Amino acid sequence: ALFYDFHTMTACPDVGAAFDADAFADRIQACGVDFVTFHARCNQGNAYYNTRAGTRHPSLTFDLFGELSRACTERGIALGAYFNVCLSHHEAVQHREWTVITPDGYMYKPDRLNPFFRSLCYNTGYGEHILAMAREVVAEYPIAGLFLDGMVSFCPCVCPTCAAEMADLG
Repeated sequence: ALFYDFHTMTACPDVGAAFDADAFADRIQACGVDFVTFHARCNQGNAYYNTRAGTRHPSLTFDLFGELSRACTERGIALGAYFNVCLSHHEAVQHREWTVITPDGYMYKPDRLNPFFRSLCYNTGYGEHILAMAREVVAEYPIAGLFLDGMVSFCPCVCPTCAAEMADLG
């Protein structure tokens, strides 16, 4: 099995421009890999497939995940779709109402060098957004499963949605 881990900043130009799905699949098959987990969505909030629910990486000009899916299927290599779900810097900027608010009142924690300085709350519209992205990948590609990374809560959230739910629960 191979877990291919990458998170590509939105400002990176030419993402995937030199990616050859057939050559990649041939290389991993030659190594004896029969299962690979590859990013459908990274911690920047960028998708590597033609999404309707999310945002494809702005410099990606083709369906990278789809090409890899095709190449792996042709070689009998099972493909898992990686989704980072706790972090999404792009969506945290676009939808501040989805961002976790810490008990100290921070949307952006003081340690800005920590990759978890801002995270997203599953109780907001973000939860349905992630589900919509996962549903489209499951429906569009012959994947063997989902790897939902970062499902933990790094701190309690007191955003308006969570505070209302806590109040309802007493």
